[in-house]
Amino acid sequence: MSRSITRRVTAAIGALVLAAGAAFVATAPAQAVTQPGNINPDQPRSLTVHKFALGPNNGQIAGTGQELPSTTNLGTPLSGAVFTATQVAGVDLTTPEGWAIANSLSPQSASTRLTGTPFTSTPSAANGTATFPTTMPLGLFYVQETVLPADATNPTAPFLVSLPLPTGPSGAPANQWIYDVHVYPKNAVTETTKTRIPAPANSAEARNPDLIRWSIAASIPTLAAGDAVTAFSLTDTVPSALVFPATPPAGVSPSTVTVTSAAGVAQNFALGADYTITNTAATATADGTSVLTFTAAGLNRLTSLQGGVVSFNVLTRAVSIPPNGLITNTATASINGLTDTVSGTTPIGQLTVLAYESNNGGARTPLGGAVYQVYLNQNDANNQQNPITINGSTNWTTDATGFVAIPIITPGNYYVREITPPAGFNLPQSNPVQTVVVAGPTSTAPPVQNYVEFNHTQVSAANFLLPFTGGDGGVWFGIGGGALLAIALGAAVIVSRRRAEAGAVAEQTPVAATTSA
Repeated sequence: MSRSITRRVTAAIGALVLAAGAAFVATAPAQAVTQPGNINPDQPRSLTVHKFALGPNNGQIAGTGQELPSTTNLGTPLSGAVFTATQVAGVDLTTPEGWAIANSLSPQSASTRLTGTPFTSTPSAANGTATFPTTMPLGLFYVQETVLPADATNPTAPFLVSLPLPTGPSGAPANQWIYDVHVYPKNAVTETTKTRIPAPANSAEARNPDLIRWSIAASIPTLAAGDAVTAFSLTDTVPSALVFPATPPAGVSPSTVTVTSAAGVAQNFALGADYTITNTAATATADGTSVLTFTAAGLNRLTSLQGGVVSFNVLTRAVSIPPNGLITNTATASINGLTDTVSGTTPIGQLTVLAYESNNGGARTPLGGAVYQVYLNQNDANNQQNPITINGSTNWTTDATGFVAIPIITPGNYYVREITPPAGFNLPQSNPVQTVVVAGPTSTAPPVQNYVEFNHTQVSAANFLLPFTGGDGGVWFGIGGGALLAIALGAAVIVSRRRAEAGAVAEQTPVAATTSA
C-alpha cells in the first residue's frame, strides 16, 4: 500500500473514530499491540469502547485508536451503554482497492452496505468500558450505539473503525497497525434533581405553612459540534395531596423559571416568549402536572448556554396529610428525546388544640368557642401580629367537643395563642404556648404528637351583689326583726302615757253649769 493511501486512510478513519466522540491524544500503554509492516491476519484483534459524558473539556481532539493512560482526565464514565458493530461489505483490507473504498465511505453511505450478523458489545461497566467479542474478522465496521446510558440525551453518532487501525505517518508509533483498538465515544448528558425549597424565615411564604415549593433543576447538555437543543421540558407530577395555587397569597411568588450559564450567570428568559407553563389539577384517576416547555426561541438560546442549568421552582399547596406524613412526587426532564425522572419527598403535619375546664383535678369538660391563632415566633405571638394563614384562614375555633384542627402545617416550631376564650371563661394562664409540629397527623395517645391543650377557669362572681341566704344571713334577719319589735313596743308605751296624761287634766277642770232660759 502506498504511503499516500495510508495517509489518506488514516486521516479518514481517524476522523470517523472521532465521530464516536474523540479523546485526548496520548501515547499507548506498553501492552498495546502495534506492529509495523503488512497486516498480519493471524494477529488477534479486539475492539474496546470507553464511554464518557461529553463535557466542555473533552471530545475536542481526535482519538488515535490506542488506549489512553488511566491518569488521563476523560470526564465522567457512563455505564449501561451497548454498541453494535456490523461489517461493511466489499471492503477487503488486505488489498489497496479495499482501503481505497474505505477511504471513500462515510458512516451514512456505509450504512447502506452492511453485511453479516452484527457483533454486540457488553454493556459499559462502571468505568465506562464495553468490549466486543474477539472473534471479529479483519474489516471495516459500522459502529452504532443501540442502548444509551442513563441521563444521556443524544446517542453517539455512528462511526467507522477498521480492524486493524493504522497509526499513520504522524502516529506514535508511526506507520504501524493497531490490533487492539480503543475508542472513546462521548454522550451528551443531563442531570435532573428535585428538592424542597424551605421558605425564608418569618417571610410571607413561611407564614403560609401549607405552601410547599419545589425546585426541579436540569443541566443543559453539552452537545457535539453542530448538535442543538431541539426539545427541553420539565414536568412536576403531584399526587392528590398537592394542588397548584391559582393565585398565591400576598407576598408569595408564583412558580418561576431561572436559566443560568455554565459560569452561573442568570439569563433573562421571559414567560411566553421563551417558555410556557401549563398546570393541570389532579383528578380521581390522574395526578396533577405543571409543565415547563421551552419555545423554539428558548431552545435556540439554550443551545448557546450548554453546560448551564434550568431551574423550575414550582409552588404547590398541601391539602391532605398521608398517614406517614410524607408527600412524594416526581419530576421528569425531557431533553432531546431523553426522559429522566427523579422524585422528591417532604414532610407535612397538622396541629390539634383542645380547650377544656377541670375543677381540682377532676374530669375534663370540653369547651366550644375558644378561638386560636398560630405564630412563627414568640414576639409575634406576644404582640398578636403576623399569624400564620392556612388556605386563607388565620383563626380556628373549637367546636362542642373542645377540639379544633389546624389542618396542614409544615413541621417546625410554632406558638399557639388563645385570642378569644369560651363565653364565661378566662383566658388561660399559660398563653401563648410553644409547640412542635412533626410529620404526620395528630395523636393524643402515646406517643403524643401535634397536640396542645388549654385549661380554663370560669370568670369570677365577686362583682355581682346577690341576696344572702342561710348562715349568717338568718342572724341578720333576726336582728332586724327584733329591732322592729322594740320600736313597736316603744311606740305603744308612748301612746299609753299620753292618754293617761290627758285623763288627769280632764278631772282637774270644773264643768260649766247648765242654765235654762
